[in-house]
Amino acid sequence: MNEENNPHDKSRRKFLSKLFMGGGLLASFALITRNGIKYIFPSIESTPLRKLLVGKDDKIKIGEVKEVQVGESALYLIKNKDGYKVFSSVCTHLGCKVKWEDYRNRFYCPCHKGVFDSHGNVIEGPPPRPLDEFKVEVDKNLVYMWIEEKSTETV
Repeated sequence: MNEENNPHDKSRRKFLSKLFMGGGLLASFALITRNGIKYIFPSIESTPLRKLLVGKDDKIKIGEVKEVQVGESALYLIKNKDGYKVFSSVCTHLGCKVKWEDYRNRFYCPCHKGVFDSHGNVIEGPPPRPLDEFKVEVDKNLVYMWIEEKSTETV
């Protein structure tokens, strides 16, 4: 018998061909399904928070606003009758620095005349949302704020 015309070799070749094609299709289907599920139901990972000291409780009077430098960022610490609030000094419109106007009891962005009240809410101008606010905690006469810890890993 001629080796090229052996029906046993043809059936083996056909079987291996179907096996690899089927395995490839099955692997493709599994990957598409897995990635589709990850897209529809993304994992929610909480970012680690860091506690930073921003002031002393007995040094700030009710109604007083204090500018605090944390790293390269300037923040505003406000004490009102309900407790403390910490706001970013970055305008939510185009990232300009807002200034506290004590005599008007408001934050003012001179770039595009954005105005925020003492609770960080937009009163006038183009800013699309309130000032960014940070979580505050008072512990043993010290005022702390919580910020997201930036990753120091390099890829």
